[in-house]
Amino acid sequence: MSKLAVITGGNSGIGEACAWRFAREGYEVVVCGRRGEQNRGVCDRIREAGGVAHGYAVDLRDARELTECFRAIALNHPPVTCLVNSIGIEGTPFTRTEEYDDTVFDDVLATNVKAPWQCMKAVLPTMRLARAGSIVNVASLAGIRASATGGSVYSASKHALVGMTRAAAREYAPFGIRINAVCPSFVRTPLSDDILGGDLESVGGTHPLNRVCEAQEVASAVYWLCSQDASFVTGIAMPVDGGTQA
Repeated sequence: MSKLAVITGGNSGIGEACAWRFAREGYEVVVCGRRGEQNRGVCDRIREAGGVAHGYAVDLRDARELTECFRAIALNHPPVTCLVNSIGIEGTPFTRTEEYDDTVFDDVLATNVKAPWQCMKAVLPTMRLARAGSIVNVASLAGIRASATGGSVYSASKHALVGMTRAAAREYAPFGIRINAVCPSFVRTPLSDDILGGDLESVGGTHPLNRVCEAQEVASAVYWLCSQDASFVTGIAMPVDGGTQA
């Protein structure tokens, strides 16, 4: 039976690493995101490596586009086995609460909270009928403690995503659906490079493991949470932080 993993924000960074990991594990992969050309590039490379991947260009903040996208996925692919919500933005880094722009606040919450919530709503009915499925939301260490870079708005969005994950996990556990979150700290991604630039390596030195996390390491945690090896794990916010929480 075919296994389908839908990866939102799968055209770069952690999402792209997740797409590659699931493809290597034999999943058919669907990459969803606004950047259609990047989606196609990721999917082309996965197919060249022998995997099965499809890209959908969609603004997941737009409810109509999101609904149409998941309708197309349901029509053209097997039922969704795993959903990985890796969509997310930082907003305006290093900005005090009093100086934060209202429109950026709205965009951060729409991208980091509402879009994953609506993606969950899109797949949960089918998972509930199948009494199986796994969802992993890519949160952040800022969903557990204050953000070092994103400030109050980014922290609020990731705390909300963690709370939503835990509540939904309790709701859907009776149907055999597991819902978890991963909470990475500093990861080597294009977004981190944009925010921290040449400081990324030095910031990685603040981790007890004394290095920057690689996107593939987060993808491994995501895959484990979706796998049968984690069959009794639901409702957690797993730090992937090189020992920072310790």
